Amino acid sequence: MSKRSWNHFQKKEPAPSRGPVTGCDLADFSALLSPFCQDPFCRLRPPFSMEAARLSLELADMTYTLDLDPWKDAGWTDFSILIDDSLQSGLTHWESGEGLRAFVNKFRIMRAKVSLLDPNPVSQVLSALRQREKSDTVKAVCMMHPGENGTWLLAIGFMGTGKRFYDWISNFRFTTEEGFHRGFYQLCESFELNAESIVFPTAAQALGVEKLTLGEVFASMRSLRSPFRLWMAGHSQGSAVMQVLTHRLMTDWGVLPQNMVGYGFASPTVATGRFVYDPAAYPLHHILNSDDTVPRMGALLHLGMCEEYKSDEAIRQTTYGWSMEEEAVQLRDELAFFEEGMTDMPAVLMYTTALLQCMAEEKGADGLNDLMTSWWAIPAVDRVLWRAGDRAMDLVEKFNEHSQQGHIALTGRPLDEDALRTLRERIRPIVKQHSARSLWHVLLEYGAAPHHLTLRDRQQDGAYAYIVRQSAQQLRPFVWIKQSGHLPLRRYADWDPDGCTPRSALAIARRKRQPALPVHGKLRVSYSARKL
Repeated sequence: MSKRSWNHFQKKEPAPSRGPVTGCDLADFSALLSPFCQDPFCRLRPPFSMEAARLSLELADMTYTLDLDPWKDAGWTDFSILIDDSLQSGLTHWESGEGLRAFVNKFRIMRAKVSLLDPNPVSQVLSALRQREKSDTVKAVCMMHPGENGTWLLAIGFMGTGKRFYDWISNFRFTTEEGFHRGFYQLCESFELNAESIVFPTAAQALGVEKLTLGEVFASMRSLRSPFRLWMAGHSQGSAVMQVLTHRLMTDWGVLPQNMVGYGFASPTVATGRFVYDPAAYPLHHILNSDDTVPRMGALLHLGMCEEYKSDEAIRQTTYGWSMEEEAVQLRDELAFFEEGMTDMPAVLMYTTALLQCMAEEKGADGLNDLMTSWWAIPAVDRVLWRAGDRAMDLVEKFNEHSQQGHIALTGRPLDEDALRTLRERIRPIVKQHSARSLWHVLLEYGAAPHHLTLRDRQQDGAYAYIVRQSAQQLRPFVWIKQSGHLPLRRYADWDPDGCTPRSALAIARRKRQPALPVHGKLRVSYSARKL
């Protein structure tokens, strides 16, 4: 959406109960309560709804801003904010007439917002050191809304990675735990540890109980007669945590899938499939931008059903904001094969390792130090990381080692040295011609622009807000199918000519005696020939 159209939308001054991004009614959640129906892949799940997608985008966006006022005005209550190991739970009302309680609640919300920024360099370094053993930087908002006949809707929004540099550490835990991406799994565990500390005082009073905790709500949802329904949403890392939590709720807590629904945006893959019977059998929907590389990262597959938007020039020109300087345009063209080649997490590890190895060979320690220093904008962190002159080279070696471990965990085999060598030689002319900073800047553009939920600093839609607001009809569903001895396969939904019977792209390909070819951007990649 252009800046002009965004400003026009803002001037409408929607009612306080309207979402600030899509303008949807935050009190109307009927689309989230629809009964399960059969999807194009012959599985029962909550029907995909654009009304539910808009609500979910609002919830995912709110986890970044912690602007709770529109939700409070729409009737939501019992807010809990979890930032790392700090929990502010049971926030109800904060009108000016409520005196001390209003002041305390506003102070707790302000403290949570400050902790998301963490401007203290010393605190950032200490927090990073705390992540060495286990990730605990989960960020979530819980809240309740009364429904009809004594029912309650529990909403949990999970925030994405955020602006603090140590929030990224969990994303780089490429190895696996219980068949899931280790970093995302640990964040989910960190959230679950607070299940008995997150409380809902208003709901407890209405239900006539002394105290109501999140753990008790989960326990209640083991029954179809439960008064509670769970709605979750998240963007990026937040959507990854949502997927792991859904799995754990169904397998460890015994929560019935009929009591849950979730929407993710820019969702990473989270599981290997080894401890998941059917990846598609989860009550989750994921909206993915085909230009976005993040949904191809993490592990091997998503849980639930994905809705992929095939990117075009309209979304790129409207929301990406790519630099049009001559060198940037040239570099984007030269690196197109790099972005397109990262079709899944094993390929991401392969391409990234080849690039770093090539840059280390061509730019040396000074070039890498210059690159990394341009990334970290915190002087204290710079001093810690680059005290030794060859620290960047050490980090490259550590990353290469970590990539090997992650590749083995996902595929059962190390990175292919011949393939690495071929990639390095293809990348080398580009690395020689351009500075490390220019390369890094364009790669960040490629990765960040298609990934944004909203762009508040530019007062316009990000890629995912654009998709939800304007382009829902172009979404193409797919699910992941496990294959014995092979990596998981994307199965897209297509329809027979009579428009009645759903069939998969895999079945069509077999009928034509061709391999099924999932599409990422302009590249078509066959997974069927890639063995574990």
